[in-house]
Amino acid sequence: MNDPKYIDEERISFRDFIDKVKGLIHYLLLHWKKIVLGSLIIAFLRISYEIFRDPIYTAETTFIIEVGEGDMSQLGSLASVVGINLNGISDDSQLFDTDHIVELYKSYKMLKLAFLSRAGDAESERLITRFARGKKLLKRWHRDDELENFSFEIAETDMGVKHDSLLIEVIDDFKKEQLIIAKPNRRLMILSVKVEDDDALFAEKFNTVLVKIVNQFYESTSTKKTGENLKILQSQADSTRIILDHLLDQLATISELQPNPNPLYYTNQVPFQKLQIDIEASAAVYEEIVKNLEMAKITHRNKKPLIQIIDEPVRPLQIDKSKPLKMIIISSLIGGLSMLLFFILNYMWKKLMTIS
Repeated sequence: MNDPKYIDEERISFRDFIDKVKGLIHYLLLHWKKIVLGSLIIAFLRISYEIFRDPIYTAETTFIIEVGEGDMSQLGSLASVVGINLNGISDDSQLFDTDHIVELYKSYKMLKLAFLSRAGDAESERLITRFARGKKLLKRWHRDDELENFSFEIAETDMGVKHDSLLIEVIDDFKKEQLIIAKPNRRLMILSVKVEDDDALFAEKFNTVLVKIVNQFYESTSTKKTGENLKILQSQADSTRIILDHLLDQLATISELQPNPNPLYYTNQVPFQKLQIDIEASAAVYEEIVKNLEMAKITHRNKKPLIQIIDEPVRPLQIDKSKPLKMIIISSLIGGLSMLLFFILNYMWKKLMTIS
């Protein structure tokens, strides 16, 4: 059986809650003019900011990636010939998929290489210098006594810990605020790289440089294993060919010294027969190496990924500006919610002060 006292307390608590809500609504209605006026002021300020702020330019590159594949299962016989293990080449797992490439674009090494690139020719300033000047970072750095004569316009080999620490700070903020790496469709191997900045030239140049650096790194890394094995095979083929040529020269020399050997003297025929055996063995090894070398070349070409640029940054760059109607609606909502929150907190504060 329910306790009547407990039910009464529950009703009283619910009634108190309703009374407090009514009091809050009454308080807001009493100050509706202030709420509306404050909302309009906040909306006006935000709209003014959107109109007069520096435009944000967006440089975007989209490209399609087809990861290369190779099959080296037919090269198993090579291991017994030259002692090379090529099983690693036939690994069906892909070293890079699009998710890995997205993280590669956000890596410190790739962004550092892009920032230290030149904005134009070899005598132009680095992109990090242009970026830091545009963001007023150079002035802030130079106010520090230790960084009074600081500059990125020096050889990379002369850069020290201070350069790295400032680059880390810049890159961390840049990744969060201005770099967008996306895959528009999960089913397609298409990537989009966006760089946003109020400097159109910087946005365009940085986007182009970053895409070039990352794609070249991706291409060279994805074919690194097959390339190294290809070099080993080529070296083995060249060495075997040199040995085979040397044996043929020796055979020709012996044949010239003994143009008509007496078939009854078997001792004189031993050097000639030894050379013939060595030549046949070397020729067999060389034939097998060349066969597998050609197959390795095909596999190396198949491993090379296809990277096809679809769209590149084109001037004039896209400007990040909100549509007028959308901007008015969003600004009004922000202003209204801000004023409601202010008066609700003010009401609660007055109640607390009254109780205390």
